[in-house]
Amino acid sequence: MSIDNTRVSVDDADPQIQWNGPWFTTEDIVDDLGNGTPFLNTLHGISSNGSLTFSYYGTAVGVWGSLRPRNTTSGRDPNWRCLLDGNEIGAPWDYPNRPYSNYYFCRGTAPEGNHTLQFNAIVQSETLYVDQVQYQAAATADIGGAWTEVRNDDGRFSYSPGWTSDNNGYWKWTYTAGAWLTYDFNGTGVVWGGYTPRNSGVGPGMGQYKIDDEEPKDFAIPSPSITRNNQAYFNITGLTPGLHRLTVTNTGNEGTAALGLTYVYTKNGAKTTPKRTSAKVIGGAVGGSIGAVLLAVLAALAILRYRRRKLQREGDTLSMGGTTLSSTIREQRSTPGSPIWGQQPGYFSHQPSIIASNGAHNPSTFVPPLGPYQATTFVPPPGPAPTTFVPPPGPTPTTFAAHHGPNKPTMFVIPSNPSLRRGTSYVPASSGMQPPASFAVASSSLQPGVSFTPAPGDSRPTSFSDLTGPAAPQNAWPTPMPTPIQHVQDGKADVVEYNPYQ
Repeated sequence: MSIDNTRVSVDDADPQIQWNGPWFTTEDIVDDLGNGTPFLNTLHGISSNGSLTFSYYGTAVGVWGSLRPRNTTSGRDPNWRCLLDGNEIGAPWDYPNRPYSNYYFCRGTAPEGNHTLQFNAIVQSETLYVDQVQYQAAATADIGGAWTEVRNDDGRFSYSPGWTSDNNGYWKWTYTAGAWLTYDFNGTGVVWGGYTPRNSGVGPGMGQYKIDDEEPKDFAIPSPSITRNNQAYFNITGLTPGLHRLTVTNTGNEGTAALGLTYVYTKNGAKTTPKRTSAKVIGGAVGGSIGAVLLAVLAALAILRYRRRKLQREGDTLSMGGTTLSSTIREQRSTPGSPIWGQQPGYFSHQPSIIASNGAHNPSTFVPPLGPYQATTFVPPPGPAPTTFVPPPGPTPTTFAAHHGPNKPTMFVIPSNPSLRRGTSYVPASSGMQPPASFAVASSSLQPGVSFTPAPGDSRPTSFSDLTGPAAPQNAWPTPMPTPIQHVQDGKADVVEYNPYQ
């Protein structure tokens, strides 16, 4: 069986109902006009024209009350008209021909949403009474503190053997002595909506009810000379908010009036989440948020630490006044043709490297200075020092050759013609330990050919000249790299076909 806790009953004394006209209130009304006593024993009455309005969020809505009808030459008295969102809705029951309590004045349905009900009383002389407005709330609505009508087939009821139901399942009753039912609810009050089938062959009945583990209390069931509905045999209010169990037992027998039930009204508790569940949810949410923040902070610290160490290493290696030049030849652990050959790690893509074109292992590398858009040519440190090598006083040798051995100094070749000293050349001496490596800074104008004397054992050509003739002008350029140069920016490789001399 399902659980339906959305049929909300709004008593006439509830301020949610807005009254227009000369309405009056009555309390402690226990008069049974043939269909049970009023809900919570209160009514709003009017003896002339008036209206009420009620706004809600949900679907179906209806108005219940009491009346003493009569027919006149001017029509029914009293009469009424119901509008739902401005559209007229009809009466589910026929107009009565006798006094009637718990009468269904009108009922209408609409899609789930915000709606407004308007009830217009049309009265000549007979008083019309309104008992309650009942509506179907949305399943997700917060109805904490509201009264709800719970039908006898709701899943919160449990029945012992011995109970009987009608074909529609609207009524349940029992004549069996000791038969019982339980109803579990979360709230502060409950009102029994009893039913007694007509049976002229039996006498008055008896029953007992109790809440939780309290002592049971007796209640009487009137003699069923007529069928009785909406019988509030007991009314329990003022309970401690929380879960409760109502137990009702038939203390009569086959010779007494039956114990029957149509529904119970339940005063719901505030809609709250148990503390333990709430603590878990809140704790999990807070813990997850803190964990995410800590992970983000740790990741940021790790990145900052990595970059700081990298910059510190580069600063230690590449510091030389206002200009940076590697003081040592960094070992290239990859071979020519591999993606990172010839590119120092950590350099930006707009800082090209100039690399020796000869030699298969450990090429000498010119490292440009750190910073954006630095020049690709060697710039000497500031000061009076010339940009070309100046030999000591005396005869100027054209070569400087060290003794043969495993460690050979670098040879500097000085052009004999001063007009050719526009650039600077560095040629390391040849040895078996290290292949020769050189680079030349490009000249901005044509230069005549130049000859030099190689060191002993050096088999390289003695001149650079692309034109014929010993003094033909020459524009000297280093051999372009046949392989792509990799540039690294923010730790990400970007391989491009790049030639700084194009």
